[in-house]
Parts: sequence; C-alpha cells; structure tokens
Amino acid sequence: MRNASLGKAAAIGFAVLVTISAGCHAIATLLTTATCGTAPDATGIFSGLSLALTGSDTAYVAPVGCALPIGLIRAADFASFTVLVVAAVVAAVTVRRYRQSDRAFVDDLRTRPGFAAASEIKAHLSARAVLKRATQLRPSLAGPKATDVGWRVGRSRGMDVFVSIEDSVALEGPPRSGKGYRVLISAILDWSGPLITTSTTNDNLTATHRMRQTRGDVHVFDPQGLTGIPHPLRVSPVTGCEDPLVAIQRGDAIITGTALGASATNGEWAQASGTVLSRLLHAAAVGGRDIGDLYDWGSSPSLARNAVDILRSDGTPGWGDSLEAIIAGDEKLVSSIWFGVQGAVAPLAVPQIREALTPTRADRTFDPSEFLQGENTLYLIGSASGASAMGGFLGALLDDIVDVARKKALASPGSRLHQPLGLILDEIANMFRWGNLPRTMADGGGRGICTFVVLQALSQAETSWSKAEADTIWAAATAKILLGGASHVDHLRDIEALLGNREKRRTQRSWSTNDFGHNTSEHHERIPLMSVDEIRRMPPTTGLLAYRNRRGVLLDLAGWDERADAGRIRASKSVTEQEQTSTFAARARTEGDAS
Repeated sequence: MRNASLGKAAAIGFAVLVTISAGCHAIATLLTTATCGTAPDATGIFSGLSLALTGSDTAYVAPVGCALPIGLIRAADFASFTVLVVAAVVAAVTVRRYRQSDRAFVDDLRTRPGFAAASEIKAHLSARAVLKRATQLRPSLAGPKATDVGWRVGRSRGMDVFVSIEDSVALEGPPRSGKGYRVLISAILDWSGPLITTSTTNDNLTATHRMRQTRGDVHVFDPQGLTGIPHPLRVSPVTGCEDPLVAIQRGDAIITGTALGASATNGEWAQASGTVLSRLLHAAAVGGRDIGDLYDWGSSPSLARNAVDILRSDGTPGWGDSLEAIIAGDEKLVSSIWFGVQGAVAPLAVPQIREALTPTRADRTFDPSEFLQGENTLYLIGSASGASAMGGFLGALLDDIVDVARKKALASPGSRLHQPLGLILDEIANMFRWGNLPRTMADGGGRGICTFVVLQALSQAETSWSKAEADTIWAAATAKILLGGASHVDHLRDIEALLGNREKRRTQRSWSTNDFGHNTSEHHERIPLMSVDEIRRMPPTTGLLAYRNRRGVLLDLAGWDERADAGRIRASKSVTEQEQTSTFAARARTEGDAS
C-alpha cells in the first residue's frame, strides 16, 4: 500500500513538471519568434524548464543568425511562475474558506436526501396549497391572497413557504437570532384580521405601527411607558367585573400572570388568591370604586373589610360572606393567601402604572367586540425586568379578548371567526404567564384564533409554565420553526430525532500485499439528517420547519428590508422613531422640571 502511494505521488509530480516545462517552452517559443522571426527547436521535453532554471541555451537550437533572448525569457518565466503560485494560493484559500463557510454548510444541507422536495413543498406548503383551503378558512372573503389564509415563514426550493392560519406555530430562537427581523415583522405586516402582538422591546412596534394603522385602529397598551407612543391605551381591570363570571376570570388571569401557581407547591395558594382578587374586583365594580381602592384592599386584609360591606349590599349573594370567612380565618392561612393578592396589586403603587389602568372620560373605551370587527391591532408591551409585576394585568386583557373571540366564534357559521384573530406572542415567557396559552395552541386554530408563539428556548416555557404545559405547547404547535444558535443539547437531540435519518454510502478500499491488488467494499449506514451540532450551527439566514407529518423543510429567511414594500416600511418606521424620540424628550424635560 505504501509503494502504491509513492508511485501515485511520483506520477503526479512528473505530470506537474511536464506541465511547467510546457509552459516555459511556450514562453520561449513566443519570445524567440517575436525577436528572431523563427521559433527555436527544443532538444527535449524539459527544454523550457531547463532554460528557466539554468539560463543555458543548450536546451534549444537557436534560429540561424539570431541568439535566444535568454534574459527576457527567464524574466517572463519567473513572472508567469509567480502569477501561477499566487493564483494557486488564492484558489486554495478560497476553496478552504468556502468549505468552512455558512454557504458551503447550507449547500451541503440542500443536497441531502431527507428534506422535503420541491414537489412536496408545492403540494402542501405553497401559496397555492393554502389557497385551496380558503373557502373553508375564510368563506366570506372574495379573491383571497395567500397571506389572508396562511403565515409566510420563509422560502425553500425557490418558492414561498406558507402554513395555514389554523396551524399553531412555535418559533424557537435564541436572542439576536433574527426572529423579529426575518420572521415576525413580516408576519405582523401581512396578517389579515385583528391582531394582538406582545413584545419586550420596541423593534416590532416601531417597524409596523404606522403600516398597521393603514389597515385599522392601532392600540398600544404600555403601562410602563416603554414605547414612547403618545396617548397609549388605558384599560381598567375593574371594568366589566359587575358580572361575577368576568370577575372570576379576570382575578384568575391576574394571579396567573404573576407566575404564582406555576409550580405545584403554590398552586393551591394561587387558586385561593384568585378567589379573593375576584371578590375585590367585583366589589370595586359594583361599588363604583377605583384602582386606588383595589390597591388598598389587596394590600391589607383589614382594609378589605370595606369590600365585604359593599359585596353584602350590592354584590353577588354570598360573596361578601365568603370573603369575610377568608379574612377571619387562621392568621397564617390568610397571610399565605394574601401574599398572592399583594403581589398582584403591587404595581398599582406606581403612579405611572396606576394612570395607565385608570381611563378618563376623554379616553376611548376599548371594546373587545369592536376590536374583533376589523383589521385592528393591539400591542402589549412590557419589559423583561418589570413585566413580571405588570404581567397579570397584561394577561387579563389578553384573556378578555380571547374569551370574547371564543364566544363570537361559537355564534358564527362553522364555529369559526369571520375574521381570524392573530396572536403573535413574542417573548411572552419574559412578560407574563398566560394560563390559556396551552389550550389556545391546542384548539384555537379551529375557532379562528391563530397563535404564533415565540420562545428563546423550550426550557424558557418550562420556567414560565410547568414542564407538562410546556410540552403541551410544543406538541400543539403543528408548525415548529427552529433558528440556529440553540444550546440546549437534550432539546436539540429531540429535534434531531424529529427530522429523521438519511442513508449515507461509504466506499472503502483496501490493498492486499499477497494478491498485489486492492478490494473495494461499499457500506450503507443511516445517520441523522442533521446532527445536534449542525442544527446549532445554522446561520441566521437559515431555519428549519417541522410541519405536521411532512418531512423537514430547510428555510431561507430574508429580512423585512428585502420585501417589495421595504421602502414604505422604512418611511413609516422613520416617522414612528421621530415620534418616539419627541415623546421621550418631552418626558425627560417634564421630569427635569419636576426635580
């Protein structure tokens, strides 16, 4: 085997020398002809190389009466050899960089058997495929577009990839992986119907606010004043709680949004705290009280006795007595129950937040039923640090709208909303624990409530919800989109298994010294379509789609600035940014004057 390798190397070396000599001979012939008018005669196949190396003219027979221009020939040989070496080095570096580049990595992925072929994408995930279901999903819509009945999630095999709006979508990508820039902003802009979208930053809002205003009313619920949008929405949690059922639902939603009850150890206390808070909300509503009273009652069991009197005189029968029984119970038990209530009303101590939850007569009343009538938009904004306190109130507002949407769907033909409600829940796990998310992911699509949840990692959902609920959210997502950069190995192994395997053929050659020959054997092995490391290494312009029972789809992801309407988006984004800057500057001046 060693002798064979040496022989192969010798053959290659001989071929290289012959090629170089031929090049040198061509240069010598060209320059001699130009000087003497006649080509010289070479004495051997290595005459050109000999002349270049030694400068001796014995390797050639010069034309009669003319000497070879040896200096010129050797200079040309050296220049040509230098260019050749430089070109070879550049080519080698280019090839090496390509092999180590994202482009080569993605090109290799595209050639692997196991990903969905163009025919499969066209049949199940193309614009034409989702439009086939338009008569069922949007029967009253004449001449629908693909974005009216589907989420566009990228491109693959040269065509746009859509998933139906009745599919629940889970997008998983670590911070700075381009979720908003490459996916969410386009999803917000394209959504046809009422839309609720959450975020901890202004990126999505700034890029889409003005564009959504051209389609319907836009509301921004920003209790912490993070957006710089003038005249944000004001919504009172007390409004509507005259109805005891609304009071119960809202109390539970506010407590759940504070993350109390996320674990089994405090689940019972969360339920009891929700019961108390629902009584306090009902008392405030029927007694004509405001947020200040709700804060006082929720902060102290002794002050909550005022709510007992209101409930006994004007509230639902029995509610006053039940609240009185809780307050008069064991001191340790009351303290544990009130711990959750105090946490829920704690944000009301902040004047800015209290103002956001106290609508004035000049403020337009937010009506969920009216919101669901057109292509209106609601932005729910909260910071990752402070939103855990405000999360209960954000979750309660989201719960109110979704509950109205469910009732409206049940009263509609086919038990489906005429205009589907879109929920693009970006960073929701960093904002609040929405208790109805698992249920909405599982059955909302059939009612026209279409959920697009965005997570940094599945473990993030396990922290906000329970592990079982996080698994339910992931399993209920009929369309799962994964971006590169994830680092949770166990979850990546699940993705690896979800994508399936591919068959790889490996040829092995062996030499036999006894038989003076070689044997060739072919092995077939099944390996993962993508390994854990390859899934992690996906560049920002590439994503994975696992859709229902179809094969995995390799997605090409483009930023919103590559859209056809990118110019309009930039212009509207610039106007919104100027508006935000002015608002923040005015706020800074006001705070400066106050100090």
